[in-house]
Amino acid sequence: MNKHIKTEGVILRRINLNDADQIVTVITRDLGKISCMAKGSRRTKSKFCGRLEMFYQVKVTAFQGRNLGYLDEAEPIHHREFHDACLRSKSILFYIAELTNRLIQDEQQIDGAYELVLDALDQIDKNNNKSELVLYAFTIRLLGLLGFMAPWDKCARSNVKLNLSDPLFLNLHDGSVVRSGYNSSADSRLTPPLIKWVNYMQKAPFSNVVKVAPNKGERTQVWFLIKTMLENILNSPIKSEEFLSMVG
Repeated sequence: MNKHIKTEGVILRRINLNDADQIVTVITRDLGKISCMAKGSRRTKSKFCGRLEMFYQVKVTAFQGRNLGYLDEAEPIHHREFHDACLRSKSILFYIAELTNRLIQDEQQIDGAYELVLDALDQIDKNNNKSELVLYAFTIRLLGLLGFMAPWDKCARSNVKLNLSDPLFLNLHDGSVVRSGYNSSADSRLTPPLIKWVNYMQKAPFSNVVKVAPNKGERTQVWFLIKTMLENILNSPIKSEEFLSMVG
C-alpha cells in the first residue's frame, strides 16, 4: 500500500480488536484488496460510526503504518443494507464476501473483480429470490478472473469447439473441459446441460442469468462442481458455508 491512498471500494470483512478498534477489509476499484485499522471505530461517537457496515460502497482515505494501513476517512457512496433480504440471501452475501476475501490476496489487483462484486450485490438487492443463481455465476466468474477456471466453450487441450454429444470431462487442475482421450482417470464426466449452463454463466450478464430456471438437479450439479473446485484451491473450508447450508 502506498503511504497515502484515496480510492473507493466495498467492505468485505470487519474484525473487532479490543473494545474500540476494527480491522476493515475492502475490495477496491484500483488497488485490489486492502486491510486497514479503523481506530476507535466501535465507539458510538466515532467518525466512522455507521460508515463501515458490511457491503457498503465507500470512498476511503488511508495511510500506511509500520505493518498495517490506518483508515483516516470513509464516506459511503451507496448503502446496501439488504433489510428486505431473506435469511438465505443474507447467508449468500456473507459467503460471497468471505470467498472474495479468501481467493484474492492483500493488494492483489484483479481486473474486473471489483465490478463483479458490485454487480453481484446489485443483483441480489434487486432479485432477492434469485440470489442463489447470482452466487453460482459470481463464483464461476471470479474463478475465471483468477485463472482457476477456463472458458467452457472448447476443449482446453485440443482447442476444438465442444461437441456436447461427445464424452466430456472436468479437469480440476485448471477448471477446464476436455474431450475423451485428453482426460485423466481423476477427471469427472460432465453432462451436456451442466456444460451449457456453466458456459452461459461465464458469458451472460447477471441480469440474464437470473432469468434462467434450472431444475433442482442442475442446481445440485453446479453447487457440487463449485465446492469441488474450491476444495481443490483452498486449504480450509469456507466458514460461511455452514450458515449457508443451515438456511438452504
